[in-house]
Amino acid sequence: MIKLFRKIRQKLLHEGKTTKYFKYAIGEILLVVIGILIALQINNWNEDRKGKLQMLINISSIKEDIQTDILDFHRIKSILQDQIESGRYIIPIMESETRFIKDSLQFIRSFQKLTTTTNIIERTNTWNFLNSTGIISEFPDLKLQKMLQDYYYSYSIVSEGLNNSSSPSRLELRKLKYELFTDTEHRKFFPTNTPKPPNKNSYEAIFNDKRVLPLCRYITSNSTYFESSISNLLENGEEILDYLNKNYSKKYD
Repeated sequence: MIKLFRKIRQKLLHEGKTTKYFKYAIGEILLVVIGILIALQINNWNEDRKGKLQMLINISSIKEDIQTDILDFHRIKSILQDQIESGRYIIPIMESETRFIKDSLQFIRSFQKLTTTTNIIERTNTWNFLNSTGIISEFPDLKLQKMLQDYYYSYSIVSEGLNNSSSPSRLELRKLKYELFTDTEHRKFFPTNTPKPPNKNSYEAIFNDKRVLPLCRYITSNSTYFESSISNLLENGEEILDYLNKNYSKKYD
């Protein structure tokens, strides 16, 4: 093609057709410019396509994280609800003058549930990467960007609070449990598929140890507070998933 253009220019010069030569040269320059512009446009289109594809990959990764978060939240919420119910059952008995236990097995199993630790397993690598690189600011969907920012802000606060405040008290009560009960008595109700109440001395040990009741109160209160927080996170996460399914599900296929 270049050789053909060169021959045409040489022929025009040789024939002395200067005006036609300049017109032709200008036309050739215009063709080159147009060709460059088309190439740039194609390159920009390809880069834009790559950027949109990468954005969808990031959104897909976020979606997977939140889906797993929701499963984790359901697990944690169930544990916290059990602890709330357990605390509300055994604390009035421990605070009463008679300390009358109607169902000794229910009492001891409720006490056992208060020793269950629960933590949020953080899955924020994708979100942290998007923030640290500034990619989140390039999200074309401002509504989704706001939803994610609110979600992960709350996620960070709840995660830190639950992980730092919940485990120590539950672990302390768990340690006390092994201190108060003999191994033989402990094995009657945990871990076993056929639980039996321990002997009377085990219950007396719970009532008489001044460390137990305050821990049970704190754990119940802590569970009540974080059950509400986890419920809000769960609701926000499900709202984001619903939004993604409505607006991005076809783009994932």
